[in-house]
Amino acid sequence: LSLEYVNENKDVREKAQFGAQVPDNRILRRNGISYDESKQYFTLRINFNVPLVNAISINAKAAVRAVHDILLHIDEALSKIDTKIFDDYLITFRHQNEIRAYIRRNDICAFVANGSILPRENGSDEPMKEAIPFVSPPDMSVTIPLSDGSQISGMAIPQGVTVITGGGYSGKSTLLDAIENGIYNHIPGGGREYVISDESALKICAEDGRPVSNLDISSFFRFLPGRSSPDNFSTPHASGSVSQAANIVEGVCGGCKLILIDEDRSATNFMIRDKNMRRIIQHDPIIPFTDRIRELSSEMEVSTILVIGGSSEYLSYADNVILMDKYIPKNITKDISGMLALSSAVEEEIPAHWQKSRCLLPRETNKPFLYFRAVEVQNEKKIIMDGYSADITYLTALTSKYQLNTLTCAMEQLMNDKESSNEEMIVKAEEIITNMFSGKFKTGSLIPGSEYQFYEHIRPLDVLCCVNRMRGVNFINREDRDDE
Repeated sequence: LSLEYVNENKDVREKAQFGAQVPDNRILRRNGISYDESKQYFTLRINFNVPLVNAISINAKAAVRAVHDILLHIDEALSKIDTKIFDDYLITFRHQNEIRAYIRRNDICAFVANGSILPRENGSDEPMKEAIPFVSPPDMSVTIPLSDGSQISGMAIPQGVTVITGGGYSGKSTLLDAIENGIYNHIPGGGREYVISDESALKICAEDGRPVSNLDISSFFRFLPGRSSPDNFSTPHASGSVSQAANIVEGVCGGCKLILIDEDRSATNFMIRDKNMRRIIQHDPIIPFTDRIRELSSEMEVSTILVIGGSSEYLSYADNVILMDKYIPKNITKDISGMLALSSAVEEEIPAHWQKSRCLLPRETNKPFLYFRAVEVQNEKKIIMDGYSADITYLTALTSKYQLNTLTCAMEQLMNDKESSNEEMIVKAEEIITNMFSGKFKTGSLIPGSEYQFYEHIRPLDVLCCVNRMRGVNFINREDRDDE
């Protein structure tokens, strides 16, 4: 309808403009429509720009006509709702939630249903035409009973360490991408609606140049020559290995229970060190990730799904090994047992100290309250707040502009909290997100104009990851403060 109002011959302010929130294939809490349970009605939000005359006064006649057309348009759309499609969406959503409950009860970190279409069409969200449907290896298959009497079968990846391997273009990275997107529920028809993952899953990679502030990275670094102590490390430009270590420590501190890693996007010297390199390099400050991977699983209950293609050393650390062959998964854990007997996994002897507390130190000011003069999202890759900035390129769980609206608004509230150091950052982020979608905004703490924006739900963990990348901020560990 809004396209019908476009008139290229008129100034943009001389025509009515309007639009509603446009959802994608994910089922998310959004503010574009809400339901009042006490009054039993829905509220649809529409952004409406009133037409003007000579860009000065309101064109009342055109405005009334536009409102009338909107109401007719909505009435017509409601009359054409296909209740069969509506019911399919509800059934799918209920099944997804039942699968999530099942995998939590049964120590499963990810589930991929048989018949799923994992490859995407030319980088879009649409399933690839003529793609090979997913079929679980028999010895990894589970059948999940559903409350309506139906059942669904597929591959269950148990908690622990899982390695996915295969040749080039075999589908291993596609499987990992589907698992990452499995933190969200999806509408039917996309091929991935029954790929369900632990909701705290976080993809980890190396991020050369990202800032690190007041972080304990002693889990992965014995010492840092000529630098600050690894148990309270800060740098404006981290190396690949330091950035990947920081991403893992921050994720674990934020409650992540499933780490997703693609070897191609990792720092090799951080990930693993084979026997020969251990003999050659006697005093390496880096404790490789694989030396901690079993400890993460057993002590911190953090599972890892790792995609590899270039080194068999990783296989020694795995509870399960999945071989992708032309998009067909095979469980080869038992088949390679003889090969693994020739190699030995190495674990760090000294247990790690995993940072569990992270609080944001408020900005210093002599004013009675904090505020930002300018807040913007640049190219959907960077959040800028006055002199602060955060590169969010690698926060791949955030995929829509509406989620970035939510993230920016949450960041503004969190960083303007003069008492931010009194409570864990993840707790404050959770409170902010909850309030945003229940209408409980803090008065006077909104980005100007944000009440007219559309939002989609994000995880508190995503807010935490963004703040950790913000240049110029400082943090405190409440555990250390309590000890003092």
